[in-house]
Amino acid sequence: MRIAVDAMGGDHAPDEIVRGALLYRRMGGTADVVLVGQEQRLRPLLGSAHPGVEIQHAAEVIAMDEHPANALRRRSDTSIGVATTLVKKGEAEAVVSAGSTGATMAAALLVLGRVRGIDRPALCGMLPVLGERPATCLLDAGATMDADARNLVQYARMATWFMEKVHGVASPSIGLINVGEESEKGDKIRLEAHALLSASGMNFYGNIEGRDVLRGVTDISLCDGFTGNVLAKGLESAFDVVQVGIRGDIFGGPLGKIAAALAYPGIRKFRHRFDYDQYVSAPLLGIAGVSVVTHGRARANMVRWAIAVAERAVSSRLGCRPCSRSTSTAPTRRRPGSAARSVPASPTRPRTSRGSSSKASSNIGRSSTSRSISWRRSSRSSRWRASIATCYASRSTSCACSVTHQPPRS
Repeated sequence: MRIAVDAMGGDHAPDEIVRGALLYRRMGGTADVVLVGQEQRLRPLLGSAHPGVEIQHAAEVIAMDEHPANALRRRSDTSIGVATTLVKKGEAEAVVSAGSTGATMAAALLVLGRVRGIDRPALCGMLPVLGERPATCLLDAGATMDADARNLVQYARMATWFMEKVHGVASPSIGLINVGEESEKGDKIRLEAHALLSASGMNFYGNIEGRDVLRGVTDISLCDGFTGNVLAKGLESAFDVVQVGIRGDIFGGPLGKIAAALAYPGIRKFRHRFDYDQYVSAPLLGIAGVSVVTHGRARANMVRWAIAVAERAVSSRLGCRPCSRSTSTAPTRRRPGSAARSVPASPTRPRTSRGSSSKASSNIGRSSTSRSISWRRSSRSSRWRASIATCYASRSTSCACSVTHQPPRS
């Protein structure tokens, strides 16, 4: 197994990247590491020959302020582009980068492509939690900022497969991050996603709040990339504050050092639980290959864990999953007593624009591989509630899903 590492990406590149690759091999890593970057800078850092570590020259580096896709199209000799191309050619099984997340995702999309049936890729970040679960999967951790309800359902299916195959969790539970636990809470996207997930046949727990993520209420914490990235970085800062507070306020001074010596076993266990070096590296799900993104300020230990995550992802065949009914938004089961029915083609109130009625009818009369979702206003409540108007089992590998909205009556 060979893993290509973008040696020029990150705040501390290439020094810490090279140190991380050597640390990975020293700690028993079995994969060969290919450091991709400017050879004149990497060779002095690598020093003498190290078994299992080699250099692949790439002259250019994508800066953080550059547009990733444009930079990749204009310059073919960038470090992240060359590293991803090695995976495309079969000369490496995975790519790891601490550089720009946008550049890593753009290279994965342009070079490797998406898994068929997946509209948007997602970053799968693992977070430490309390309780029996070792960690929870945060998806999306920052790949797609404007995901819709259909994307969230696809994320849930990818995360379910990821937790089952990579982490060995049978039927992982899914929690939709929202502003409240009630099913009617949230914006339109969250309401749509809740309705689709409830009818999807997956182990959907329901809505969870931000405080439930670290409590380990569910195996998967589902959200869009904007929410997930803000949540992950906020938790990272909170961990730093707790560690500094314990080190300075509780165990500072002569008496504190004595107390620290007595409490060292518990401190070590606590630090290991919330050491995010081993959690911060996240594979891109939905990509036809293995691409792992780690923190921009990654040091050697974090880079070591990122390479280990890539090795485990390759061993689990993370990037080889074909799109089938399991990756589409078609539900696998239907609630008892809810037979499939059609949505009325004619609206309950006259339309003001010409041709809108025919558009609605044609939109509703699509093929049986799609589903329609109608929105109604409850007579007992002023809140919106999502109701599944019709659910058809998909008979193809297409993941298309048409969503139509019926406005409430005034």
